[in-house]
Amino acid sequence: MDKNKSYFAGVAVAAFFSLLMSVAIAQDIRSTLFKGTDALMQQAKDARADLLSPKNYATAQSAYAKAEKEVSKGRADRAEKELAKVDTALDKALAASELAVVTFEDSLRVRELAVTADAEKYEPALWVDAEKQFADAATRLEAGNVKNARKSSAKATQAYGDAELAAIKTAILGNARNLLAEADENRVEKYAGKTLGRAKQLVAQATTDLDADRYTTAGPQMLAAEAEYEARHAAYLSGQLKELSDKKFSGEDLILAWEKPLRDVAGALGVSTDMTEGYAQPGAASLSQATSLVAQNAEMAARITAMEVALGSSELVVQETERLQQELTGIEALFQPNEARVFREGNDLIMRLIGLSFPVGQAVIQTEYYGILRQVQQALAVYPNSMVVIEGHTDSQGSDATNMRLSQERADAVRMYLIANQGLAASRATAAGYGEGRPIASDSTAEGRAKNRRIDVVIKDARARAN
Repeated sequence: MDKNKSYFAGVAVAAFFSLLMSVAIAQDIRSTLFKGTDALMQQAKDARADLLSPKNYATAQSAYAKAEKEVSKGRADRAEKELAKVDTALDKALAASELAVVTFEDSLRVRELAVTADAEKYEPALWVDAEKQFADAATRLEAGNVKNARKSSAKATQAYGDAELAAIKTAILGNARNLLAEADENRVEKYAGKTLGRAKQLVAQATTDLDADRYTTAGPQMLAAEAEYEARHAAYLSGQLKELSDKKFSGEDLILAWEKPLRDVAGALGVSTDMTEGYAQPGAASLSQATSLVAQNAEMAARITAMEVALGSSELVVQETERLQQELTGIEALFQPNEARVFREGNDLIMRLIGLSFPVGQAVIQTEYYGILRQVQQALAVYPNSMVVIEGHTDSQGSDATNMRLSQERADAVRMYLIANQGLAASRATAAGYGEGRPIASDSTAEGRAKNRRIDVVIKDARARAN
């Protein structure tokens, strides 16, 4: 009985090693057979043959899949025949791609602009239509029909341009348009037509400006922000006036509710709130008192500045300078040299997170950078009462709209991470995206562009608020 067990165990071991050897041999055969074809396939991918020669590339892919199937069944001779078909199709694809780059120069240029504007995200239908037009042009060129290929390419160029412009408009005006659509659905115009009309005029003006120059976006962005405000304002007014119309409260209730904020402000300023003749008298008195307080604060600040100057290099100034330097040194010590630069600008302390980077075109914080953000939190703990601004910056590559959006999304991502994972109070932190507007180096070099793509964590008034 023991002899039988030993025999069967030996057979099992032999079978196992035989299987391993078979797998190794199969893998070796595949590597040998596919080596040249894989290199040619990579060359075709680098040449964007899938885009520029779709039919030939698809033929190559189909034959490649068949070759893999034949190898898996141990039929190397049949696999070789399929790989020969792959090589032939890829050679054709590479030749067609080379011709397409020259023939479709305008289409490819405008396509890149549409990609930069995130047309696939913001205007998917227009993007798909443009891609179909280009695929048609590429297929015609593969067939040798250059004349009709050029015609289809011209249509693709127009379609890509339309998709780009529409995407830029959606990126800038999308929120405002949604608010206007919501307002129309809620019949806001019935109760707040003038305010809603103002919002629509602002959107129309921004649209006209973008039609005239799609790459100058600062003005349209401001108009879009105003339009969003007016649309929200109109919705608020409509809600109040609708409730008044539905007699949920009286006109007197509405006016008294409007008077309350003015009463609160006037009370805080120590001003009489006589409303017997309307808002004019208490409003003017409150404004006068506020103006006076601002002037007093300015005078006090001037006196403090004069005292600081008079102190000169006195012991107090020296002590304060030493304290600030110690704080700066302590925060610098939290980071490795390749993680952050720490410096002061006026009363603000800035942590420039040179070691934090994002995937191209994305605002996702990768796990490898969590350690840097933990160090940021330790630095923020030194100034528990200071406001914090997370600033996002990009280089000048791409459109203004894309850079502005991307920088804001990245700043938001850092802010939300610190709030969610590090205990930073949401009320203390704001995020601001500046796009390419605040470079710290020349964008003419790769090194300069890398410096301009950054996150700055700014601790406001860090001089006065440290523990």
